Amino acid sequence: MTRLSCRRAIELKATLQETRAEVYTPADAGYAERIRCLELGEVESGAIVQATTTDEISRVLSYATHHHIPIIVHGGAFATTNPPRGEAGIVISLVRMGKVVVDPASRTLAAQGGARWEDLVGVADAFGLTVVPATGDDTTGEAGLEGSGWLTNCPGPIIDNLVSVKIVLADGSIVTTSSTERPDLFWALHLAGGAFGLATELVFRVYPKSSQQVFTEGHEGGGPKFGLEDPGEDDLPRLQKLKKQYDPCGLFGGLDSTSLDTRR
Repeated sequence: MTRLSCRRAIELKATLQETRAEVYTPADAGYAERIRCLELGEVESGAIVQATTTDEISRVLSYATHHHIPIIVHGGAFATTNPPRGEAGIVISLVRMGKVVVDPASRTLAAQGGARWEDLVGVADAFGLTVVPATGDDTTGEAGLEGSGWLTNCPGPIIDNLVSVKIVLADGSIVTTSSTERPDLFWALHLAGGAFGLATELVFRVYPKSSQQVFTEGHEGGGPKFGLEDPGEDDLPRLQKLKKQYDPCGLFGGLDSTSLDTRR
C-alpha cells in the first residue's frame, strides 16, 4: 500500500465531485476538527470521505484498490484497525449513513452501516418490536464492516438473526449476500466480518416484544452452515480461499486465526 499524495487526494475529490459525499484533506479548513470528532487518535490520513450512499463508497474503494491506497472504515462510533504508521490513507466515514427502517409485515429491520445500537432499538420499539441483544451498545458496518462495526463487534444473538448484507467489495462491486445469495460470502462474513468488504446495509430479524421465541433457534454454534460444509477442511483455509476471491489485494487487512468468530 502507498500513501495518498496531494495529487491523488485531488483526484479522489474529482471522482466524488458530482455526489453528496464530502471529502476533506489536511489542506482543508476544519480537517483537524473532523479527525478529532471521529476519535481516530493519531491516525495519519490523506483524506476523510463522509459518504452518504453505497455508490459513493463503491467509487472510493475502487479508487483505493486501483492506486493501492490503504483505508480506514469509521462506523457510527468507532473505526477499524489503522494502517501501518506512515501510510496516510483514506478514512471512509459512515456517520451520515445511519438510516434504520422496519418492515412490520416481514418482521425485519434494515440498518445502514453507520447506525448506532440505540437507533435500532428505538425504531424497532416504535413498532412494538425488539432487536435481540448485541454485545455492545453502540454501532454495528464491516463494516465496516474492519469494514463494518456490526459484523466485527456484534457476535452472538444479533449476528444469528442477520438476514442479508449489502456489501461493497474491494474492487467497488456492490453485492447483496444472504443464506441463498452468495452464501459462501455470507458464511465468511459471520466468521470474519469486515475482512471481506464494507457493509453498507444489514437486515436483521426482529421480534414482538412479548415473543418467547428462542432468538438463536436453529443455530448450534460454529457459525452458520448453509450447506457449505467441506469435510476435512478447517474454517481458516476456507476463509483464506474466499479472501483471495473477494479481496485479493488485502484492502481490508489480513486474515488469520484471530479474525475468526470466537463464539465457537
